[in-house]
Amino acid sequence: MDEKSEKRARILWDYLCLRQPLEKSDVIIGLGCHDLRVAERSAALFLEGWAPLLLFTGNLGKQTAGVWTRPEADIFLDVALHMGVPRMNILLETEATNNGENICFSHRVLKERNIRVSSVILVQQPFMERRVYATFMRQWPGCGKLTHAIVTSPQLGILEYPHPTVGTASDLICYMLGVVERIRDYPRKGFQVAQQLPPIVLSAYQWFFQAGYSPK
Repeated sequence: MDEKSEKRARILWDYLCLRQPLEKSDVIIGLGCHDLRVAERSAALFLEGWAPLLLFTGNLGKQTAGVWTRPEADIFLDVALHMGVPRMNILLETEATNNGENICFSHRVLKERNIRVSSVILVQQPFMERRVYATFMRQWPGCGKLTHAIVTSPQLGILEYPHPTVGTASDLICYMLGVVERIRDYPRKGFQVAQQLPPIVLSAYQWFFQAGYSPK
């Protein structure tokens, strides 16, 4: 990224990353995606003792369909087991294909097993933190009023995030533009709660859009 692009990309990144402090919780939910660092972060949090249970959710989504042949949750399971998480402490949900389903179907898995949850740690990519929180607050039964949610992600900066397995810096910008669009549009569709979009964020979004970047 050149200096102008990096400056505006950081505006988007800083808005989308919530950086919430961790708290001991009942379950860690790793939301499936094409970034295995999300699975690693989820497993590391379990091993550090932040929750006694780890749940991975995800079938195949936009970035993994046609690339992986197994559900994202199964791939994440392999990562966690390799890191030393006991299989008995891991639950799987292998049907969800988007963030809303990740939230709803994870709740269903816990309910089916009579696991009562009052606090959760949700793990996704850094630029997805705000969207995941907004989705949880709409899609979790009770709209999150009875369940405390913390969203976290792999501890990476914007320059560290690009990787051969997840894409380039340009790909990251396109992903962030797509997330901003969904934060803007999805509350009207009932998918997420509304989030304030500061003018500086909308300005950065427009700058990239006019520069030829396509939201993903």
